[in-house]
Amino acid sequence: MSLGEYIAAKRKEKGWSQRDLATASNISNAEISRLESGKRKEPSPSVLKEIAKALGVPFEELLQAAGILDDYYIEKGREFVAARSDQPIPDDLTEEELAEVKKFIDYIISKRK
Repeated sequence: MSLGEYIAAKRKEKGWSQRDLATASNISNAEISRLESGKRKEPSPSVLKEIAKALGVPFEELLQAAGILDDYYIEKGREFVAARSDQPIPDDLTEEELAEVKKFIDYIISKRK
């Protein structure tokens, strides 16, 4: 299921129109339409967070539906932080490992907004 399909399904479960979701999330109706139609390919985490709050769904689910975060990255990020919580990030990480760390850090930061 794509991000747009996920948002539309959750919105319809609430019996809401796109305009209702726009009002509840404080995101423009045009942006909701673009997300649901798939025209908006990379929404910001802050937009997804507001939509998640409005729909009453976990933020992580929207991040996963958007392809920003998956279980693998969540688990790898947790393992990395647990193993190295008192150490600096090592210089010898591969590009793939750095991408994993970045996604996890983006996820943590997005939870603040």
